[in-house]
Amino acid sequence: MNENVSGVDNTEELPVIKLIFGDLFEGFAVSDFSDKIYEYHHDGKNFKVIQKALQSKPDRLFVGFLFLLDEPKRFRVDVLVPDNCTNARVSLQGEELIGYFSPDIPDDPEPMITAKCSHQQKISTLHPGEFQSINFRWESGDVLKFYFYFGDYSASV
Repeated sequence: MNENVSGVDNTEELPVIKLIFGDLFEGFAVSDFSDKIYEYHHDGKNFKVIQKALQSKPDRLFVGFLFLLDEPKRFRVDVLVPDNCTNARVSLQGEELIGYFSPDIPDDPEPMITAKCSHQQKISTLHPGEFQSINFRWESGDVLKFYFYFGDYSASV
């Protein structure tokens, strides 16, 4: 997610959804790819996650999460991988967290720092039509990004 250089705070206009904290599930699940805010207040501490969705090109969708927390907190983020997507990948702090699930990769994917192992050895946990669960101890300033691709890239391999 890029820094807001406009000086205008548009986050006040976004819908606010409560983070869930309880015995069985802590966090939030995303199946709607629109801009929104998830937040939770507990013991005088604020936990806020800003979700931004962007369609940079007709064949791709980017969904990013910026974590703004008063203190580090462990919780899950479950994101639905669209069932019609032909490939996807996930980054954390600009580094590849989960790689492509298909060998059909666009010619111009978004840049990110990739793991040292070759693509043939990687196993992706991303599956179209299923939720990808990521459970971390999040810190303020963490940025998680999902990249969904919808094109036919088999000819570019």
